[in-house]
Amino acid sequence: NMEATNVGKKEVPRDPDHCDIPYYVSEFVEREVGTDYDSLRKLDGLIDKLSENKRQLEEQVLTVSSEVPKRIQNALQNAEDSKKSLAQLLEEETLLSRLISDHLQKAQPWMEDLDLLIGQVEEIERHLSYLKWISRIEELSDNIQQYLMTNNVPEAASTLAFMAELDITLQESTCSHLLSFVRSTVKFWHKILKDKLSSDFEEVLTQLRWPFVGPPQTQAFGLSAPASAPDVYNNLETLFCQLLKLQTSDELLTKPKQLPEKYSLPPSPPIILPMQIMLNPLQKRFKYHFTGNKQTNVLNKPEWYLTQVLMWIGNHAQFLDDKIQPILDKAGSSVNAGLEFSRGLVMLILEKLAADIPCLLYDDTLFSHLVDEVLLFERELYSVHGYLSSFPSCMHILSEESCFQRWLTVEKKFALQKMDSMLSSEAAWISQYKDITDVDEMKVPDCAETFMTLLLVITGTY
Repeated sequence: NMEATNVGKKEVPRDPDHCDIPYYVSEFVEREVGTDYDSLRKLDGLIDKLSENKRQLEEQVLTVSSEVPKRIQNALQNAEDSKKSLAQLLEEETLLSRLISDHLQKAQPWMEDLDLLIGQVEEIERHLSYLKWISRIEELSDNIQQYLMTNNVPEAASTLAFMAELDITLQESTCSHLLSFVRSTVKFWHKILKDKLSSDFEEVLTQLRWPFVGPPQTQAFGLSAPASAPDVYNNLETLFCQLLKLQTSDELLTKPKQLPEKYSLPPSPPIILPMQIMLNPLQKRFKYHFTGNKQTNVLNKPEWYLTQVLMWIGNHAQFLDDKIQPILDKAGSSVNAGLEFSRGLVMLILEKLAADIPCLLYDDTLFSHLVDEVLLFERELYSVHGYLSSFPSCMHILSEESCFQRWLTVEKKFALQKMDSMLSSEAAWISQYKDITDVDEMKVPDCAETFMTLLLVITGTY
């Protein structure tokens, strides 16, 4: 990295990492004077300039050399002051710590006495809160009694609903006797109100000729409008709304019937109480005809009970939409009357399937027929009646592991049998339209059409 610079005829080496005074002097002379000896007259000016630069540099050096010791002295003085302040703070801290320790030691007996008093106060507060809860429940119970004595059933139902909400609020409490007291009180009044309202509601339903076991056009009352219809419908609305107020307490006290976990049914809320009462007569009819030793309860005729449920849903759809849904909307409920009714009836189907399938699981013909009928039922339930896929359905029963594996086995067996029979038929390779020239130019054989039909059936099942 050495560079060479010519001064006159002689080369002077240049090292950037080394301060070479002769080199810089020669370079300065070369730059200012050069080889022109006439420019020597500039030397006086250069000397003056350099002298001035020297003077300035000397002043800077003197200034720096005089300021640096002052700064160092100030820093040392600040450090010394800080040290003294720190020592003073440490002394104060030691004294304060000793005072605090002495104070805590003296206050310890007071703290123990105060803790005891606080514990007693908290215990008294818990007892007071306990008594307030009991007093509150007794007050609500007395109010319900007064309302019933004056035949003010709506207020009694509202008060019971509030009491049920208090019961839910107390669920996290460890006061088992208080919980038992509240629950028994709710249960007592719920039974009285439910029995009274249910009886009155069933009487109104009887006046409406409920349930409608025939098609809408044959219903004796229902949607028709005789002279007494306005009063009946007003009573229907009043009792329906009052029963809705008992929903919370009914869910607290009534454990809904559930199918085994192996069917993996999606979670769904209980059927609302007034709809349960409306479903009761149909549930009784279903169990009467399709359980036990009745002639209508046969394993090879699942279409009987499947069709019956579809007819009930269809027969009651208009009444539920026109008369019950407005009541629910007015009460601020998000329940769909038609779907709630369908959901209750479908649960009957699921219970029936869960009981029947183990009896016919290894009878290929009966099992295949059941699957076909269930698929037709599901198709109409969803397409015609708008049933939701989020609700429990028959597919949850057919999708249970043992049932599903059997379903696949039977499907495969019958498909292979059908293929063998279609290919071994005498007319397998003859077109059905062989005598009609303008219908099928390709002359597709019968077995090909039958095979495509089989594929469509399997696809539909899938």
